Amino acid sequence: MAEQSGAYLHGLFALADHAAEPAFFAAFSAFYGHLAELGFVSGYRIARRQPLDGFGSKLPQFDYHVEIAFPSLAHDQACYDYVKRDDEPVRSLHRAMTAQVRPGSADFFLTAPLVASTGR
Repeated sequence: MAEQSGAYLHGLFALADHAAEPAFFAAFSAFYGHLAELGFVSGYRIARRQPLDGFGSKLPQFDYHVEIAFPSLAHDQACYDYVKRDDEPVRSLHRAMTAQVRPGSADFFLTAPLVASTGR
C-alpha cells in the first residue's frame, strides 16, 4: 500500500423538486471549472446513491454523493477561504449550483487519505 496525499470534500445531498440532473451537472461543472482554473481542485466525481437493503439507516437522507479532490489539505483550506469570501464570480457560480439542491439536505465532510491500494 502506498502512502497518500491530498484531501477529499464529500457532499451528500438531494436535488430540489424543481431541479433536474442536467441543470445541476451544468451548474456544478461551471463552479468546479472556476475552482480548477484557480488551481484549487484536482478532480471530482458525482454518484447517485444506490440503497442497500438493511444498511445505511443511520446516514442522513440523500440521493447524491459528490467527491471533490484537492492536491493537499492546504489547497482545500485555500479553496474554502476563497468560496467563503463570497466575492464574484464564485458567488454567482456557487449560488447557481446550490439553488439546484434541496434546502437542508446537504451534509459535508472532509477526508485525508492515509494509505491506498491501486489494484489487485
